[in-house]
Amino acid sequence: MGILSATPSSRRGYLSQDELEQFANIAVTDSTEADDQISQAEEIIDGFVGFQEKWFVVTIKGRCSTAGGSTYFYLDSDHLSVYQKNYFIGMEVEILGGTGVGQRRRISESAYASGKITVADAWTTNPDTTSFFKIYQLGKFPRRGDVTYYTDTTPYQYFKQIPEAVKRAVAAQVEYIVAMGSDYFKTDKSLKNSERISSYSYENAKGQSVLNKLIAPKAKMLLKGIRNRTGSFA
Repeated sequence: MGILSATPSSRRGYLSQDELEQFANIAVTDSTEADDQISQAEEIIDGFVGFQEKWFVVTIKGRCSTAGGSTYFYLDSDHLSVYQKNYFIGMEVEILGGTGVGQRRRISESAYASGKITVADAWTTNPDTTSFFKIYQLGKFPRRGDVTYYTDTTPYQYFKQIPEAVKRAVAAQVEYIVAMGSDYFKTDKSLKNSERISSYSYENAKGQSVLNKLIAPKAKMLLKGIRNRTGSFA
């Protein structure tokens, strides 16, 4: 059976709700709650895997060159021809100052030469030429090796993917969050040396990190080929 997937709407964009239903056998009944749980799982996974060689390791800052619209803005002139088509897909843009200050959106499309950047969700206040922005990569994925680009025509075309092991690990982590209950991840239960919850029990090894206790066992297994334990890139 093929995997059905829509564009992820969670915070880091690792896993769609369609994929959650298939990988974790979870029926999504509340879209907002599902994205909240996926986003929480993504954050925990990011903390667990350690350093990764991100695709986008710098932060781009500038001022909009032209007034934007409800779902787009324009790069400043210094960046118009530097970045190729869809280079910024999946990155975050935040308005640092001027009109629309404080807004943050994920980028869904970026053009070449014109500098037009499209965001996944409409602005509350459209940026204009007084708006200062920064663009950065929030999550640790995609890594450099997860991005493909074609140089046979101009502009170059970029394609990005999240490793399936990461997607499945996020789904496993959502299952774990549901099974353990949200309070387990909000209180000091994870700091205890041992505990029994219904049929589930655990005993923490001496010196084990708090974060390690919050990771689903299945997620740990799926991330063995990705987690950076020795300082080398996975």
